[in-house]
Amino acid sequence: MRCFINTLDIKQKKKFKIAILGASGIGKIHARNFDKLNVKINALLGSSLASGKAISDELKKSLGLEVDYYDDLDLLLKESSPDAVVISTPNGLHYDQILKVLDKNIPIFCEKPLFWNKDDNYKTFLKKLNIISDHPNRVIFVNTSAASYIQSVEALLPNIKDIYSFNFKFVTQGNNKFTSIAEDLLPHGLSLIIELLGCHDITLFNEEYSETIYKCNFEYSGCVVNFEFQEGKLLKKEFIFTVNEREFIRAQKESFNDYQVFS
Repeated sequence: MRCFINTLDIKQKKKFKIAILGASGIGKIHARNFDKLNVKINALLGSSLASGKAISDELKKSLGLEVDYYDDLDLLLKESSPDAVVISTPNGLHYDQILKVLDKNIPIFCEKPLFWNKDDNYKTFLKKLNIISDHPNRVIFVNTSAASYIQSVEALLPNIKDIYSFNFKFVTQGNNKFTSIAEDLLPHGLSLIIELLGCHDITLFNEEYSETIYKCNFEYSGCVVNFEFQEGKLLKKEFIFTVNEREFIRAQKESFNDYQVFS
C-alpha cells in the first residue's frame, strides 16, 4: 500500500483523494491504513445506499472520517473525482470496475485476485486479461502482500537453481468452502512462488478439495510445489512455508499489522 502511494509520487498526501469500492470487509482495513498514511478517503461504494451509509457512519465513529457514500460507480467517479481507487468488492465485480476506473485514467489498488468469474472459460479469461494488459491507462497494484515474506528471509534462501521443492500451508478463519478456498488463498501461494522463482509455466497440475480444505501440487521451473489451504471460523491460523527442507513460520503479534517470519 505504501509502495502504491509512493509510486504515484504524492508530495502532499492530505490533498490526495482515494475512493474505496466495497468497504464493508477488507475495505475497512484499507481505509484505516490509508488514513494512517495521511491519505484522504473521500468516497466509498456500497452494495446499496443503506449499506454505504452504515459503513460511512462506522468510519466516522471509528476513525473520525467524513466519507461520502454511493451505490453507483459511475456517479461516484463523476462526483467525487478520486485520484486513485481501491477495489475490494466481490471478485466477480472486479473486471468491469477495473475497466470503468481505467477509462477515467485513475490508478487502482485491487484486492486479490485481480478478477475472477467462475463462469468464464480459459479463452474468455485470457481475452479479459489481455484487454486489461493493453489498456492505455493501465496503472494497477494487486494486494498479494504474502510475497513480502520471501523478501524478509531472502538471505536464508538457497540459490534459485538449487531450489527443488516449495510447500505452503495457510490456515485462516475465513468462510469460503470447496474451490472457493482456492479463489481466496491461491493468489497468496502463487505470489510467494513467483517472488521466489519468477514467472514460469505451471505443469503437471493436480488438485483435491473438501468443504474446508483445498490442496494442489504442480511443477514450476523444475521445482515441486505443494499448497494446502484451510478455512474455518474455529481453526487456528497458520502460515508456514518450506524451501527445500527449511521451514519458515509467520508469527503475528496482537497488532493486526505486526508480523514476523522465523526460520
